[in-house]
Amino acid sequence: MSTRLVLALLLMSLSAHSGMAATSRTAAKPAPVAAAPAPTTAGRWNLIPAASVFGGSRKPPRARTDVITLDGPWVTVHSVTWRDGADSLVMDYRYRTDGEAVNKVMGQDIRTVGRRDGGALVFDSQARVLMLEVKVAESWALSAVGDSLIMRRDTDSPMGREHQRLVFGRAR
Repeated sequence: MSTRLVLALLLMSLSAHSGMAATSRTAAKPAPVAAAPAPTTAGRWNLIPAASVFGGSRKPPRARTDVITLDGPWVTVHSVTWRDGADSLVMDYRYRTDGEAVNKVMGQDIRTVGRRDGGALVFDSQARVLMLEVKVAESWALSAVGDSLIMRRDTDSPMGREHQRLVFGRAR
């Protein structure tokens, strides 16, 4: 429910219960209330490993930070993952929220079709590695207050099916 609608209902309720009667000529109009900006996936996000599910075949990273930028239908992600020791993995990729994008990862094309589904971003990706096909279905959703980002990822490959639930906290 929008902030303006809640405020209007609250004001109507208060005036009805307090005996204040609004007249068409003398009632003061309430000052317009600026709506709070809608939560966005854009920003710097830190993985919360203890709240995440990594699937059976993956070892949890020590840390991961994603920087997500929105530019019209484009979603750009700069991801840095720190694994055991000093080993790190840096990945940069782009998605579209209204159609297909192609990324290269380790020399392989990954085709992704993106769309919005209510408040979530949905990305369906497909890649061929040699003669093997890998499919990934992702859904990104914000918590109600926008301080957490949940990435759900289902992978289907010749190695089997895997489910991940990555929980990120907005960096301050």
